[in-house]
Amino acid sequence: WKEPIQAILPQSKDVYNMSLKYGLIDNAVSAGVFYTYRALFTGSLLKPCSKEVALFMRHNLERHKRRLMHLCVAPIFNGISCLRGISSKSGAYNVDEFITEKHLAEALRNKETTFCECMLAIKLMCSFIFRRLDEIKPIARQYLELFERQGSASAQFI
Repeated sequence: WKEPIQAILPQSKDVYNMSLKYGLIDNAVSAGVFYTYRALFTGSLLKPCSKEVALFMRHNLERHKRRLMHLCVAPIFNGISCLRGISSKSGAYNVDEFITEKHLAEALRNKETTFCECMLAIKLMCSFIFRRLDEIKPIARQYLELFERQGSASAQFI
């Protein structure tokens, strides 16, 4: 590697826009998901990142109707909101509100390893940031169990 991972963010956004322009919806949506993951995990500013992710989610739901891709990005958007201190309808955001065992079970049932991996990574990150240190070990255990269940995984967030 010669360039930091942040260097690919503009190209990911270009792939998204060009794919949309030429009607390659699956490519566009995949590029959008890739962009949102990398934008959050490489330290992009949260406020602009939140706006981009919200726009991507809205376009995806309104125009492309790719539910799985929406489910993949929803934890990113909610994680950003949590980190920014934006409250939910119930008045307080916490990691448990947007990353539940139900979400993980659904993703596992659909064999969406990357989605599970992302959710657990966000949950782990928020637990560190909000000093919920008692949650870290169980989340890390879930993360490792995910790898064991699949036989292999990308370990992209470790």
